[in-house]
Amino acid sequence: MPSMLWQYLLLTTLFWTASVRAQGWEDFADNFATDLAPLVALFGERLTKQFLAESTSRLDNLIFALCPLGILTAVVSVIRICGNSSLRAFVGRANEAPGEAENELLSCVSEGTAELFNDGGISRVFGRPRILEVVVWEEQGSYELGTLRDALEVGAWSTQGEVVQTEKGLLSLPELDIPNLSLNKGIERRGPGWFYAAALLGVILQGGTLVYAGLTVFWYSGIFGNDDGSSESYALPFYLYGSISLSVGMFLCAFLIERSSSESYLQSEKPSKLYWLQPGRQKIGEQDFGAFLAVDESPGSSTSKKPKYIKSVRGPPPRGKRALLVFTICVTMVGFVLQFVGLRGLHPSVIIADVGSTLLMAVVRTCLRTKRIGSDGNQFRKDDRELFSHNQQELDCFAYHLEKVKSFHLMSSPVHQSVRSRSGSCTTSQSSQISNRPSGLGAKLIRTRAKLAELTSCDRHPSMNWDDLPIRKVAQDLARTIEMTMEVVSGWKEVPSSTSSFELTFACHPDDDKSRGSLETYPIMLERSNDTFQWKVDSYELEAILGLWTFSLLKSDPGWLQHGLGRAVGLTKEEAKSPSTDLYFHKWIFRQREAIMVSHKMISFPEQNFGYFTGNDLDNKEILVVKTDNNLGVMAAQDVYIQFIMCILRGVKCLGGNVDIFPVSQNSFIAQSTSLDELVACFESGNLGSREDALLCIVPALNHLDILPELAGDTSTVRERVQKLTSDGNWDGAFSILQWLSRRSEGNEYERSVYELGLLCQRAMLTSTAGVRDTGFEIAKFLLQCDIRANFFEGLRNLRPSSWMNSHEPREWWTKFSSQLGWATWHIANRLNRQVIMDHIESIGLLNNPILETKTTCLNSTRPDVAQLMVLASLDPEFVVELQGDYQNGDDLYMAESLYWVNSNEQAALRYWLLARWAEYGKQFPHQAMKAFVRAAQSSKLAVATLCRQGADINAVGNERCTALMELVSTADKEGTRTLLEHGADVNACSTTNKLSSLGFAAIQGHADILYLLLDHGADLELRNLFGHTALQSACTENHLACATLLLERGANIESIATDGRTPLLLATVGGYLDIVKLLIERGANINATDSQGSTALMLAVTIQSEELVSFLLSMRADKNKGDDVGRTALAMAYERGYTSISAILEAA
Repeated sequence: MPSMLWQYLLLTTLFWTASVRAQGWEDFADNFATDLAPLVALFGERLTKQFLAESTSRLDNLIFALCPLGILTAVVSVIRICGNSSLRAFVGRANEAPGEAENELLSCVSEGTAELFNDGGISRVFGRPRILEVVVWEEQGSYELGTLRDALEVGAWSTQGEVVQTEKGLLSLPELDIPNLSLNKGIERRGPGWFYAAALLGVILQGGTLVYAGLTVFWYSGIFGNDDGSSESYALPFYLYGSISLSVGMFLCAFLIERSSSESYLQSEKPSKLYWLQPGRQKIGEQDFGAFLAVDESPGSSTSKKPKYIKSVRGPPPRGKRALLVFTICVTMVGFVLQFVGLRGLHPSVIIADVGSTLLMAVVRTCLRTKRIGSDGNQFRKDDRELFSHNQQELDCFAYHLEKVKSFHLMSSPVHQSVRSRSGSCTTSQSSQISNRPSGLGAKLIRTRAKLAELTSCDRHPSMNWDDLPIRKVAQDLARTIEMTMEVVSGWKEVPSSTSSFELTFACHPDDDKSRGSLETYPIMLERSNDTFQWKVDSYELEAILGLWTFSLLKSDPGWLQHGLGRAVGLTKEEAKSPSTDLYFHKWIFRQREAIMVSHKMISFPEQNFGYFTGNDLDNKEILVVKTDNNLGVMAAQDVYIQFIMCILRGVKCLGGNVDIFPVSQNSFIAQSTSLDELVACFESGNLGSREDALLCIVPALNHLDILPELAGDTSTVRERVQKLTSDGNWDGAFSILQWLSRRSEGNEYERSVYELGLLCQRAMLTSTAGVRDTGFEIAKFLLQCDIRANFFEGLRNLRPSSWMNSHEPREWWTKFSSQLGWATWHIANRLNRQVIMDHIESIGLLNNPILETKTTCLNSTRPDVAQLMVLASLDPEFVVELQGDYQNGDDLYMAESLYWVNSNEQAALRYWLLARWAEYGKQFPHQAMKAFVRAAQSSKLAVATLCRQGADINAVGNERCTALMELVSTADKEGTRTLLEHGADVNACSTTNKLSSLGFAAIQGHADILYLLLDHGADLELRNLFGHTALQSACTENHLACATLLLERGANIESIATDGRTPLLLATVGGYLDIVKLLIERGANINATDSQGSTALMLAVTIQSEELVSFLLSMRADKNKGDDVGRTALAMAYERGYTSISAILEAA
């Protein structure tokens, strides 16, 4: 019972005690209590406001009016609600805003007032605080969720009884989205019988006091009379009229206040539940409101009942409100005065009866709504409230509650890509996405959480903004980054439709311990707008995945709350443990934060690629990790972005763009790729992290897809930069670039960078500048003594295991390289008389290899080791070669012998330097470049690739006016031809002497397999040689049926005309090639076509005396009567030449 009632009861007891001490009613009448007791009904502010604020019906108004309490409060309240400013001035409320009175006195909510849960109670507050009202209803074997407005729109709920009267209906009201907590959850409303019983009791009490007053005057005046035996004559009428007027006035007060709000009664048409979700950390005024989740359901129920809902909003003012208001005030106050005056003239026991009935009805009114929500009504557990209070993840906890899910974990590692239903393709049509909509528990959880995000979005409720949620900001940043990245990638590869998607794999575990979760996939759709052609992704789904995942991680381990998490370098445990990962980290990623090695237990592969640091992580050096400044939400978003990059770039074969290396300080550089920079710019613009964060996410993904840009010592931009530095005399800068790359490259890039460094050493040794020569010898000496890459990582020995970068295979490769560099360096030092260098090389045993035992400064072709000497002559132009015999015929045999020797003896470094020198010479002498490519193509693809990377022109023209490709085609070298074509040789280049293309060469020589290869690489079918012959005409001229057939199948022009006017049919006829003639006629060739002299195929067949051709052409209806330019027919030609047998065939036709 409220404390106010206890105060009233105490006051009444005091009155009764005073009356006992007076020893009689007469003394009591003279007591101060006699005057004070009737005033009890005048006050009772709190109880009065509480009942008025919760009144929703006429019955409530009647109960309020019977034996009323708080008369003055009721009058002031009705003036505050219904009066104008002039009338409100009489009660000191002239400048009061309407919302203040609504907040205290009405049951409704409005755009200015709302209700919030407050430690189990309900508080009315100003403004639009954040609170979400969710309706869940059954729908076709499943369920849907939305707001009350959504439920009404789809027919899941309907209005019952009285409806809010507005011009556009209930759905038009903005207040529909503001929950009425007090009427629907704060108070457990009793059944109608209780209210009727209370009203009946009030009538009995009110009527009883009036009847009792009459009895004291008329029937028992002797007992209750004064000394003169009678009461005052005015007393009873005043009391009766006053009480009735007071009750009528109080009813009107309650009625006007209740009518100021309008109620709608809503009924669910489908089994439903009502939820109210209030996020924590809300401060309104000086009061803080915590997180609260309430539900309207039966114990243990699902959506098995049909709840009701009372919607109360501020209603329109009733007609004649001012007159009715004035009447109400007058009736109430006059009634109170009359009642008060009447009570003074009645027996004191009537006063006691009146006060008693007032207090009893106050208790009854209070008991009608005493059962209210408590702190135990909060569905959020205390530990959950403490957990999500850090990141404001009430929506995620609510989604777990709705779907009864225990945990949700995204699988970030690529090892789970096999689970995906469309692995290998990220682009799908929208219809297939709809038909393949996932239906697992995890998918439902994501859709539920995404719907909650939509319901709390700023777009849906601008005045109730939840967009400051940390996880929502991260999701919006992720969505923006994905959209910008998709725009960039769309420019790299063709996207066949306006929709695309990438899939995420996750594991979802239900609350039921008996059930086991399974791996699921969920597609994240991207759609391109038809208006702006910009890509859009659903940020609500991303928010759902990030929120659910991070909340599950926090539930499992609060350690995730720490700031500054670590990200693995690599996408799998194996990659994070690999030395090659350390290499590309220092090449492409490292800026300020060095990677450290920690225990693999720090990161739970394959669930995520990040983790938090503990005191035991540094004990075991197993995986590479970089400490970041990011929190859990950002790290999770970055993992999702990695999955997007992995999926969307899967069809890209080459990243493209330019690569280069730029100095940032002395001996320090950064690698740069324009394509990589575009992706990084998207990452940074999307606020998903720093540039180093972007590289940590993107570079491992590109490396995993094997499309990380190549950057080695022989990359064109690096070679140009090195050449510029050496030309300017800055050899130290050139050496620094190649040393930096050699220390950070792996695989083939590492070998090429080291070879380039060795080549630069040789170039430095051969310069005329003494200081540069010394530098070249010193660096070569350093390279001979130790592995440059292993030496670099020794500087990180405190952060790496002792065996790091020191395996057997790299050591073996370095031994081979150093022996070849030592051999070349020894000979250069020998020629330059650098005995100290020679002695050092011999002392470390680098010349013990029998293959490299040659030591001389003079060579001629009669020596048995001539191939080695030729290689040495290529490396050092100062060596003089005396060629004899076949070697005097040119460079061809000399080059072939040199390349054969380095290949057969597996001297990879010498082969590289040999080819580099050939490329260098070929820039001055194109014939040398052409011959180099011929020999390289006959040798290996690697040799051709080396020449190309060294800048040699693969289309260089030799002394015979042909390219290397033409020469290989002419010699029927199919594999060599294929190699050159794969490395960019111009398939349509023509000889400058006879204008023959490679296709023409192949057609003339009848190499159908090479012809097929050339056509597959885009050879032009209509290129003509010096005689105007196409490839088809050349094949017909040379009687190559297979070639002609292939060319026709590929679309060659069967009626192409040569310089002499002859078509392929005429050329084949002149050669007497019956099979080709048949082929051409079968393919539709014009049998009566003529050459420049007007001769047809039939005439030409007569000229070469081919009876078979004449007979065949006649059988194919060739025109035997057609004449040439001088009018001769085929028969005339036969008579003229005396071909009697042919004449007979023609006459018989």
